[in-house]
Amino acid sequence: MASGSPVWVSDLNEKAERENRMRQALLRAVVENLKSNRMVVPLFGLAICGMFPQWVSTTHLVGWYCQMMLGLVPQLIVLARIPQTPLTVAQTRQWTRALAAANLFFVANWASLGLWFWAPHDTIMIQLLLGASLAAHAASTGPARAISRPAQIFYLIALMLVPAHGLFVPATFSRSLLMMVSAPFYVGFMALVARRNHDRARAAILLGQERDALLAELVIAKLESDKGREQAEAASLAKSQFLANMSHELRTPLNAILGFSEMISSRLFEKEPARNVEYASLINSSGKHLLTLINDILDLAKIEAGRWQLEESEVDLHRTAEDALQLVTWRAKDTNAVLENTVDTGLEMVFADERAIKQILVNLLSNAVKFTPENGRVTVFAQRIAGGGIVFGVSDTGIGISAEDQQKVFDSFGQGKHDVAIADKGTGLGLAIVKGLAEAHGGRVMLESQVGKGTKVSVHLPAARVRPHPPGTAELSHFVA
Repeated sequence: MASGSPVWVSDLNEKAERENRMRQALLRAVVENLKSNRMVVPLFGLAICGMFPQWVSTTHLVGWYCQMMLGLVPQLIVLARIPQTPLTVAQTRQWTRALAAANLFFVANWASLGLWFWAPHDTIMIQLLLGASLAAHAASTGPARAISRPAQIFYLIALMLVPAHGLFVPATFSRSLLMMVSAPFYVGFMALVARRNHDRARAAILLGQERDALLAELVIAKLESDKGREQAEAASLAKSQFLANMSHELRTPLNAILGFSEMISSRLFEKEPARNVEYASLINSSGKHLLTLINDILDLAKIEAGRWQLEESEVDLHRTAEDALQLVTWRAKDTNAVLENTVDTGLEMVFADERAIKQILVNLLSNAVKFTPENGRVTVFAQRIAGGGIVFGVSDTGIGISAEDQQKVFDSFGQGKHDVAIADKGTGLGLAIVKGLAEAHGGRVMLESQVGKGTKVSVHLPAARVRPHPPGTAELSHFVA
């Protein structure tokens, strides 16, 4: 029961918010109606005064007009002060009550014309004016029942009091009684008109809200469609780039294998055993390079399909770093790069897939060596971080990566601009595989780089993967190629 209560509360809050938006829209509809009508009220009042000079004294006419105009002031103030910005539930109630009170005050002063203008001969005229005023009031304030209903009571009282004076005059008794009896029926009919105006306004607002929601959904759908199209175009471009890169990457070792094996099989250098041995060695290295490319493609496909199965165990980062450094030593000899392992032998172990951790380090080291100039330095590091996790990775003193390329290098087949200047630029799968393997362990990858100063790639693993290291003596190992 407790688990379902947040959903229940959320539904109630959403329903209350929808109802508040509806009441707010109805309130603003009444505000707009009253603002447009209030400009006509002074002129209409003068016109009414012009109908009664033969029965009502000038003093009474002026008195009613001044009282009516003073009654209009609070309503004008409230109409001017209602905020145009969205209102909270409490604010909607507050301004609805304020406008209802101001409107009630105006109606009471307006309906006082029955007292100011009463005369035995003009009762019907006063009743007609009050009835017309009630009809106009039902049309303008009907959308907000909290504003229209109280005023209807005042109109009912006025419509019954005006003919009540005629009950004491025998000549007008029957007419006055008929008007008093019909007054509640007329007010009730106007209440129904106001209710219908409310229902129509509410239906129109609901229709507008549904239209706006539909337009919003269409806009969101279009944005998602555009995003999907852009992603499809980006995927198509990446595929084209991948095929272009891979056609070169695969063809190079294949051509070497076919060319050198053809020379050996043709016995062109039959009398030069050393040459045949050299060609066989080149065939072997080309085959290994081709196998590495295929493995990278297959590994990335497994990662992106979520089919990489972690074979977890306690991994010693220092020993794994040593193994990874051994695998890239041959490449570092070409540039006399210094390979350094600064992982503390006493550092805690990590519970992870050892093959994946080694591949992360090999990929990072291969990139670092590839883009590190003559006599540069490539360092493997690892340390505990705040929160109990472990961060490990590789830093180098290479050519660095520009800021605009730093996100792209983690995409599948993504490469930085510096790759253009490198003959052996590769397929761009290395860092994508690193990112996928790190995320498979619940970790994340961070890259820091400055052009001309070097690059540092860090893999952050959560505290849940840290395991105590068996007691031992901490030592710093340096491996120089």
